[in-house]
Amino acid sequence: MKFKSTNEIETIQLRDAQIKEMKLVGVGEVETDGEAAESVEKVKADDAAGSVRDAETSLKGLRARWLEFYVEGAVVKDNNSQNEYYTDKYADQMEIRFKNPVIEAVLLEGHKYYDANDNLVEEVPDQKLAEDEYEKIFGKFKENYIFYGGKPEADKKCYQMIIDVDEDSYIVSFYYDKVIAGWNHFLNKANMG
Repeated sequence: MKFKSTNEIETIQLRDAQIKEMKLVGVGEVETDGEAAESVEKVKADDAAGSVRDAETSLKGLRARWLEFYVEGAVVKDNNSQNEYYTDKYADQMEIRFKNPVIEAVLLEGHKYYDANDNLVEEVPDQKLAEDEYEKIFGKFKENYIFYGGKPEADKKCYQMIIDVDEDSYIVSFYYDKVIAGWNHFLNKANMG
């Protein structure tokens, strides 16, 4: 990749970007400082023995070495360190890799149906999906669009996406240690007006 942006995910807009592929790499493992894969069981055993690790290793959820996805239509904001144009620009296909993701939840978003008189007819709550369904769900994201992608809390390494698949919307929430985005070319100016 010609351009590489590290830990600047807030300067990349994914709204309306199309997912080409999304996958977990090294499920059940984490990357350590030495860049060698380590099993989650060993990390948990070290934590139980009193080993000092950052607070994020105590998070609950599915762990992996990397969460990777490829998108088209991402916008590199003018304040990204790799953007020398000082204006929001589209990038060609972008690879985004989150290191040591802890997927807190994947939800099938609920909904409410109202009749013409604005009376509630049906209410369906959000449905939390089982961890063993994540890979299958991520496969359904291919060729679909990101409705929202962003950090719900500015001071944490947390990311949340809402992805529309047919008539359903999925919410993916996860924590991470590091995020790397790479692309080869800038395209046209993004008209965000």
